[in-house]
Amino acid sequence: MLGRIAVLVLAGTVGFSSGCGVSRPADDPFPRVPGLTFEDSPVYFGPSNLFDYIDGAAESYLAYGFESLASQSYLENGEPALVVDVYRHRDLNNAFGIYAQERPATGPFVEVGAEGYVQPGVVNFFKGRYYVKLMSYRAVDGQDQALVGLAREIADRLEGEEMMPAAVGFLPLDGKVPHSERFIAQDFLGHGFLHSAFAADYSTDGGAIRTVYLPMPDIPTRAAEMFNAYAAYAEERGAVLVEDAQVVSFVDPYYRSSGDLSLALLDGAVVGMFGVDGERFQQLVDGVRSAMASEASGRL
Repeated sequence: MLGRIAVLVLAGTVGFSSGCGVSRPADDPFPRVPGLTFEDSPVYFGPSNLFDYIDGAAESYLAYGFESLASQSYLENGEPALVVDVYRHRDLNNAFGIYAQERPATGPFVEVGAEGYVQPGVVNFFKGRYYVKLMSYRAVDGQDQALVGLAREIADRLEGEEMMPAAVGFLPLDGKVPHSERFIAQDFLGHGFLHSAFAADYSTDGGAIRTVYLPMPDIPTRAAEMFNAYAAYAEERGAVLVEDAQVVSFVDPYYRSSGDLSLALLDGAVVGMFGVDGERFQQLVDGVRSAMASEASGRL
């Protein structure tokens, strides 16, 4: 039976800009499209008025460090034909986070920017700090292929590398479900001390859903703070901590059905997993430690 394990990499505290100014996300991200014309100039939005454009969805974008949006509409024979929205976020992690939140589980995925996907009349992708959404109002043959081509042209106009956040590389490869990586911007599991988290789903032989945590704050000493805060939180609420070497196991009072949570403190990170035996957990810890060491050596 196929099960799922969510693996998470927790980073430093993430907030969002509350400035009222509207700045442009890119100098000229909008190409001309044969057969279409621009409908006036692009319209720009910032944190203070994003609700005017996407209403209830704005809160999620703001949580992912939204800074500005440029929206360009295209016309065909005077009628609406296409709209392209270029969202700029604080950094790569946040742009990836909002993209992954809206990404369908099965795609289909395309090589645009760092990653993109196609749905009828829609192409969305992210690159660097930008999240880009294209939507066609026309129902014509080959429109999706044309949208992908246009998306690639837009991606070439945007700054940033076509790559996933570095923390995604710390997630173990064995059993990972393709395109399941994601980023939770703040208060993971409802715990403010866990800050933000990267996650991915893993197939297992059993049917249980388990969660793995990997707190990786921007300042290494904060990993120990997270580790100690989580253990103290559980103990204050009646959980019994079982310590084995550098591993602490306990039941999170709010996630009892997930089983015991095992936590291991590494150098600048914490690895954790719900409902798993000691051997499997140690394999996870070793894999994360190895990935982190490889990434660190690559920076030298």
